[in-house]
Amino acid sequence: MISKNQMTSKNTFLLLFLSINAFFSTLAIALEPLKENRARISSMQATLLLPDYSTLNVNMSFDCGSRYENTGMIVSSLAGAQLLAAAYTHLWGDEAGEMVMQLWQNKADKDDPRLPTFLIISPESGAQFDWKQTISATSSLNKLRSNNMVTQSSSSGQTMPTPTAGCGRKDH
Repeated sequence: MISKNQMTSKNTFLLLFLSINAFFSTLAIALEPLKENRARISSMQATLLLPDYSTLNVNMSFDCGSRYENTGMIVSSLAGAQLLAAAYTHLWGDEAGEMVMQLWQNKADKDDPRLPTFLIISPESGAQFDWKQTISATSSLNKLRSNNMVTQSSSSGQTMPTPTAGCGRKDH
């Protein structure tokens, strides 16, 4: 038979568990819905098939404070990288398109086990682009090649988001 103290202890534990669960559930919903009639991605889960036929599960949160918070595009194929390179060439010139293809075709670090699985493009929050206008970058894009998000302003004031390589590094 269960004593009154054991029952109270179980109830206290259950109440604590439900409180913690509710707290973390509200943290997961810090994004606000879009005001327009469109859904917003809060998180994505993917299973990657690695070259050795093993799999790797990846969870990406697009919530505030995450490194994917301002993700505008995810490119996951050679055709996607070529399309992105064509857009960058149109907007920011040949060097910008070359930068995209170099990022796709090379390991981020020579010691990494794999080439990138995807490229992530994260424009500054609220960035707008005149997709009809061809723009030339004002300085060399070679200095933009890094693992961190860096942007380059053009003569028109538009900021070029630098793609970052995802998944293929030693730690992922």
